[in-house]
Amino acid sequence: MWSDKATIIGTVKSKDSRGITKMVDTTIVSDEPCKVVKKTLNGGNQSFFDEVKYNSLLLISNGIKIPQGADINITDINGNVTNYRLASGGYAHYTTHQEVAMVLDDKA
Repeated sequence: MWSDKATIIGTVKSKDSRGITKMVDTTIVSDEPCKVVKKTLNGGNQSFFDEVKYNSLLLISNGIKIPQGADINITDINGNVTNYRLASGGYAHYTTHQEVAMVLDDKA
């Protein structure tokens, strides 16, 4: 059922060799089985570059901690990659999976 694959990149606090705390991009999971459900498609704006915006829901394993604002790259069964720029934190109150709301915001 979960034929898509997710690579999730989040920002975490890290200390460098001098003890200074900074934010670092870290790969949380790579090629994790998942399923994307596209919920709504918003109409485009009439501008030089039309915008494609829609809300999606990511279904993925409960054992993964996904921070808010993580970048989520989905590879579908045909090898097409879709990059989601916004993500909510995971809702993990199901026994089989968690749900993460995502928004695609791209130029058409």
